[in-house]
Amino acid sequence: MSVNLTPRMRSWIEHLGLHIALADGRAVPTVIVADKCFVSGHTIRVPLSRAQAVQAKGCLHENRNFAAAPGKLGAVRAPYQFKGIGRLEREDLILEVSKIYCTRPGSESGIRMDILGQEKMRAFEEARWKDIEPPGIQKEP
Repeated sequence: MSVNLTPRMRSWIEHLGLHIALADGRAVPTVIVADKCFVSGHTIRVPLSRAQAVQAKGCLHENRNFAAAPGKLGAVRAPYQFKGIGRLEREDLILEVSKIYCTRPGSESGIRMDILGQEKMRAFEEARWKDIEPPGIQKEP
């Protein structure tokens, strides 16, 4: 079952990208660092370089599961892990998110946020974080 990402999750992913973990059928890991990502509902579209697409294709052919987390400062300030199924469309990696975990240190680490439902997930975020967008982001005129 898929789950829509919150506006905060979307903002951090679209501004700071993702670190995406894939593994082949023998569990050999591959990590793709993506600076550009686009979120729509429960789907994250990641444009890949040709080399990244070849690398991802090899993994996804054997194992479509992924885990991803916000990149750069988002790794600390946007403590989420997204899991689901990935596929390639041309040189875009399409990530269908079905599970969202909180990775914030302490008692909240490992909470599965997607089972809270959309409203409770947003309330969980609002009670803990006030930064909807990453700091220092330049708004386009």
